[in-house]
Amino acid sequence: MSPRLAPAALAAACCLLAGCGDSGPAAARCTPPPTASPAVATAGPLSARTDRGALAAGDTVKVSLDVAGPATYSAPCDGPVQIVVVDSADLHVGTASAPAPKGTPCGAVTLAAGQTAHYEVLWTSDDTLPPGRYSLAASLGDQPAISLTVTIGAGPFTTC
Repeated sequence: MSPRLAPAALAAACCLLAGCGDSGPAAARCTPPPTASPAVATAGPLSARTDRGALAAGDTVKVSLDVAGPATYSAPCDGPVQIVVVDSADLHVGTASAPAPKGTPCGAVTLAAGQTAHYEVLWTSDDTLPPGRYSLAASLGDQPAISLTVTIGAGPFTTC
């Protein structure tokens, strides 16, 4: 190899290795992201959705819950939305809640026709959870829970 080409070849090899082309630990991190669609469910005035349908163990999924008026409900300000996560064997594997951000309706809430309220909760899965489908039951205060399903894969899902 010519002395001029050696530095260029070395630089190209470094870029390839840094970009997931090697066979070491970095290659295991460079897998395609999951393609599952976000989960969506509706029950009466409530609609819930996830920001993605699949994630790696240890990753976080955002659950959004919207209420469309007319609706009356009671949702505690210290955690208006509760998430309970169960696996395919119906074993409880996680929970999540978060206080209502300033300006978000909580306590005794009455929404008139045309009014809406929006809530969000983040759930971070345990990094030891095995691959599979998991049910997230999202409940807003005294309202019935809405079930959403996500898949935890063998990730981590990092694109290169």
